[in-house]
Amino acid sequence: MKLKNKIVLITGANGGLGQSFINYCLEQNVQKIYCCARDINKLNINDSRIEIIKLDITNLLDIDNLVKSIDYIDILINNAGVNSGKRIFEDISNDFEINVFGTLNIYKALYSKIKENGSIITINSILAFMNLPIMAQYCASKSALHSITQAIRAELKSKSIEVFEVFPGPMDTEMSKNLQMDKATPLQVVLNTFDGLTNKDFEIFINWLFRVVEHLLSNYKDFPDKHKKILEDIIEKYFPKIEM
Repeated sequence: MKLKNKIVLITGANGGLGQSFINYCLEQNVQKIYCCARDINKLNINDSRIEIIKLDITNLLDIDNLVKSIDYIDILINNAGVNSGKRIFEDISNDFEINVFGTLNIYKALYSKIKENGSIITINSILAFMNLPIMAQYCASKSALHSITQAIRAELKSKSIEVFEVFPGPMDTEMSKNLQMDKATPLQVVLNTFDGLTNKDFEIFINWLFRVVEHLLSNYKDFPDKHKKILEDIIEKYFPKIEM
């Protein structure tokens, strides 16, 4: 996807993935980037194309100020999110408040600011499709976000706005610093994302996940029949380009 002269807005711009999106967009000669974050002190980018805006996506006053600050955008990147790491019976955390209702706030506030033939990119997680008990509230919030994003995609189709959703596995960022496992770099996620936009892949799965699938396929012949059927269903739904 060509980004030259595009106007981009990024939420959660102060995190590792947000910074990678910023750097990549600048390299691709965008016209302007609205960099939005709760803690703007972490945004130390010296470039005339950058406009930094303080934004808590759960704060309606912040959102109203944001809407008044911009004329239009070509691309919205919903990157703000949180992982409380809480189990299902623990006190309700802010996973739903930020990941679901906060992102929905941004969808509602900014869709009318997106130019015709513009795009929305929402960063989700592969955990939208599975639940880990040790972070059950996060997983459930990401599953809800996936459902909402599907609805937004359907609603905005008539307005010629394309809605993409990205499902990374573990990334080498602050959020997953304590996970001892193979991780995708933020740059890999960014590159895969824009490849997905170019190819019109509205649900974008990062290469890390393909390596997991390839590992499963390499042992496919040894699976019990019922497990083969589960894997076949997953491949058919989420990886239609892979031949069994």
